[in-house]
Amino acid sequence: MVTTVESGDRAKQERRRQILTAAKAVFAEAGYHGASINAIIERAQIARGTFYLYFESKSAVFDSILDQAMTELRARIHRIEVDDPSAPAPQVQLRQQVLSTLEYFMGDRALATLLLTSGSTPEAEASERLEAFFAEIRSLIARAMTTGMEIGLIRKCQPALVAAAMLGMIRGVIEHLIAQGPQPPVDDTVTEMITIALRGVLK
Repeated sequence: MVTTVESGDRAKQERRRQILTAAKAVFAEAGYHGASINAIIERAQIARGTFYLYFESKSAVFDSILDQAMTELRARIHRIEVDDPSAPAPQVQLRQQVLSTLEYFMGDRALATLLLTSGSTPEAEASERLEAFFAEIRSLIARAMTTGMEIGLIRKCQPALVAAAMLGMIRGVIEHLIAQGPQPPVDDTVTEMITIALRGVLK
C-alpha cells in the first residue's frame, strides 16, 4: 500500500524532474546567457514560487543538470572487468561503454545541445562549472586509459593527453549525430570511433 508520504515524495521528484527537463530545453534553445527563470517557469508550466521550492537560481538548476549528467556518465564509464571469467571480453566491454554513453546523449538531445553550446557563455560561473564537468569526464577517460594499460589492453601512452583527444572527438561526434536527424546510426558510429580513436592505443 502506498503511503501519503511516499506519494508526496514521488510527486516532489516528478515536479523536480519536470523543472529540470524544461530547463534543459530552455538552455539548449537560448544558451545559458539567454536563458531565464521566467522561460523555465513557462516551459515547465509552474508557478514562480514552485520553482523556488526546488532551486534558488538559474545557476542552481544548471548545476543540477550537470550533476545528474555526471552521475549517469559515471554509471557508464567504469573499470573494465578482467578478473571475472564470466565477463565479456575487454574489447566487448569497452564497446558497450562507448555505445551506452553515446546512446545516453542521443536520447537526451537537449542535454547534448546544452553541453555543446553553453561553453561560449559570457558568465564566468557557468563557464567554470561547465569546464569542471568536462574536466571530470577527461579524468574518467584517463583512468580508463590507465586501467587499459595495467591489464595490457592498450599500449603505453599519456592518459591525460589521450583523454583530451578522445573527449574532443566525442564532442565532435555528438555534434555530428545531432545534425543527422532523429535516428542517427549510433551503433555504426561507435564502430567508426573505435576504429579511428582506439586503433591508435589498442595493442
